[in-house]
Amino acid sequence: MAETSEGGKKVIDNNEVPSIASDGPQMRIEVKDEFLELGRQSEDMKKHVDEEVLVPLIIGVASEVLNDFKEQLGKALSGDCGDNAVCVDDKESVQKVLKENQNWQRWFTVAKIKDATRMKAKTKEYAEEKSWPGSEYLGDCLRAMVVCRGGKESGDTIYQTWLQLKKAFCIKKGNGRLKNNFATAGVLKGDKHQKPPDMLMNITLNVEGCMPMPAEIQVHHEVILELKESRDHLLYEIYRAESISSLQGAGQASNNTKIIKKILEEKAKVMEKKDKVLEKKEKVMEEKDKVIEENAKVIEEKDREIEKLKQKLLHFSHE
Repeated sequence: MAETSEGGKKVIDNNEVPSIASDGPQMRIEVKDEFLELGRQSEDMKKHVDEEVLVPLIIGVASEVLNDFKEQLGKALSGDCGDNAVCVDDKESVQKVLKENQNWQRWFTVAKIKDATRMKAKTKEYAEEKSWPGSEYLGDCLRAMVVCRGGKESGDTIYQTWLQLKKAFCIKKGNGRLKNNFATAGVLKGDKHQKPPDMLMNITLNVEGCMPMPAEIQVHHEVILELKESRDHLLYEIYRAESISSLQGAGQASNNTKIIKKILEEKAKVMEKKDKVLEKKEKVMEEKDKVIEENAKVIEEKDREIEKLKQKLLHFSHE
């Protein structure tokens, strides 16, 4: 990607497309204080307002502007990359839609609104780690994914996508967030590698008559996304498998079976080594127990001798 297009070179250059950090709230809910004042502003009331009042409110507004988000995203991605981006309403039918649009350069899809349980969990976490209300830190109330076609010009496509989204949603420091993982993928940070190459941005969706709503947009390279999703599926198969034979039986038609078998065999070897270490530790503990038992016998014998001496002393004292 970087070697064949100018856009690709810019995408992987952190100076050209630098990440934009934002640790503050992703939205402002103007009515939060009014709700809080209804319950004496106690800590219990804060928690209740945050999780049971503001989260449903956010879900309601997000549902109200979901189609507006899809429309604005489609307009933002129109032109500049050969044609308009293809909208995929149901991700499960993406292959069918792309067959009908064989000259596609980008496709995008907007996800369903997260359920209340997941939002409440994140809200509680943010309230504890950051500040009240935690619900104002939710940055993915609306979610979308843009996939750029692979090929020699894919770098240009990704770069143009970034420029279009940046312009359409005014992404800049203090108004949005960008994690450019194309520029940092594979780089060690501490003892861990950075995330796989993609772009993750948070924008603010403005719709007349509604409060501003934060949204998350992911930008992917087609081939990298396929590799990532196939890896995730492979790990899921491994997680669910009870044994190598069960994987072989269930996956004769799968190209991943040999890989799964190898991984499980390696896991089995690691477990075997751990078992040996545990056996050695058990033997050491047994030896220690024996020593303790022998010491206890010695002490018991000494106690008997001491008791005998006491008895003799008492006998002498009476004489």
